[in-house]
Amino acid sequence: MTGETDARRQRALMATDLEWDRIGRAADAAGMDRSRYLVRRALTADALAPEVLRRAVRETLVLSLLEERRLRQAGNGPAWDDACDAVDEWIEREGVLERLTDPGAANRWKAVGGGPEEEE
Repeated sequence: MTGETDARRQRALMATDLEWDRIGRAADAAGMDRSRYLVRRALTADALAPEVLRRAVRETLVLSLLEERRLRQAGNGPAWDDACDAVDEWIEREGVLERLTDPGAANRWKAVGGGPEEEE
């Protein structure tokens, strides 16, 4: 039964050009047009519970810190810096941090970064 509430209607939203481009890339990758992609993303529950995501991010950051310390102590700090720059470029290009439940966590991590140099 198709009622009036089932009819699709045009809606409007506000987005920057960069946001709109990123939405377009994500929709293309999903094989959907922007409109259907946005509706689906808004109405589909996240696959991971926040506590699972938080633990995964925490453990990744712990391992990252340990690896940075190991590389810097071995005199390979530039290799660490190059890898971080490459990852930062990828994150910026793909918009990965927006998917975190607390995107500010990445900025707080960067602000605290450099821990290994402080300990030497």
